[in-house]
Amino acid sequence: MGLSDTLEQLGIPYDSAHAYDFADSLFEFVSYMAIDESANLAKERGSYTHFKGSLWSKGQVPFDTLAALEKDRGVSLELDKKSKHKGLQWDTLRAKVKKGIRNATLLAVAPNANIGLIAGTTPGIDPRFAQIFSRNKLSGKYLDINHNLVTELKNLNLWEQVREQVLGLQGDISTIKEIPEHIRAVFKTSFTVKASAYIEIAARAQKWVDQALSRNMYLESRDIDEMMTIYSSAWKKGVKSTYYLHMKPRHTAEQSTVAVNKSEQLGKVGFAAALDTLSEIPKNQGTEMVEEVLKPVGFATIIGQSCPIDPQERLQCDSCQ
Repeated sequence: MGLSDTLEQLGIPYDSAHAYDFADSLFEFVSYMAIDESANLAKERGSYTHFKGSLWSKGQVPFDTLAALEKDRGVSLELDKKSKHKGLQWDTLRAKVKKGIRNATLLAVAPNANIGLIAGTTPGIDPRFAQIFSRNKLSGKYLDINHNLVTELKNLNLWEQVREQVLGLQGDISTIKEIPEHIRAVFKTSFTVKASAYIEIAARAQKWVDQALSRNMYLESRDIDEMMTIYSSAWKKGVKSTYYLHMKPRHTAEQSTVAVNKSEQLGKVGFAAALDTLSEIPKNQGTEMVEEVLKPVGFATIIGQSCPIDPQERLQCDSCQ
């Protein structure tokens, strides 16, 4: 977890070639160190029970399985198969692994949704879902905000100027012109990241991971052909598994308690116009029922538990779809 958090702090857009190479390099390093340490443990405590006859015993590491996959399919993977670390001695490690390894399996990428929240970072290898939103948990409701973004905007002396816009747009800064373009590129949210980036990041990680990985994907459209393209691309790049495919809800809920008059932005149509008309109807002061019915309701008011506030929960809410 924390990949997107790291990219933000480094100033690297999630859907950029630089981010792909960074993920590639990062997972190569983690893979190498995990394998090396497991081989060291095997010297102390012995190899796992069924080591003999395994790919490990033949000196193969996860990266080597790409060649076997291409051979089985009869086609080459559409993937950069080069090492990004010149200092890692893979041939030396292969020879070491042949003598024994403590763990049958070593690496996997979990979704880390709740753990990431507790740790104060982004889950798994996913981009940030939103820059600011309300979270409903057993311990209560609280505001989750991207402190990387706030820090960056404060450094540019922009936070006070654009804060209300950020809140009003539920953390989507893509349309806020006062924020420099390179900052908007770095702080994209799930539904504004290119769909191809999800697969490329996953593929770069997968080639170094011996097990599968959790790969949430987010689509702004509901186009079937685009979905097929995504999953076909995942297969062509050797990704073993994905996770949820989220499509953008047709409706959104308010994420803050900022006083916002949406009726003016909507041109006084629909409920906005109806509520204004309703508030002008003469009231019967003697009937409490009528008083309650005619009481105007603001757009920033949450009525009961009609829809969840948590953006992740809204993706599974039938009413929001």
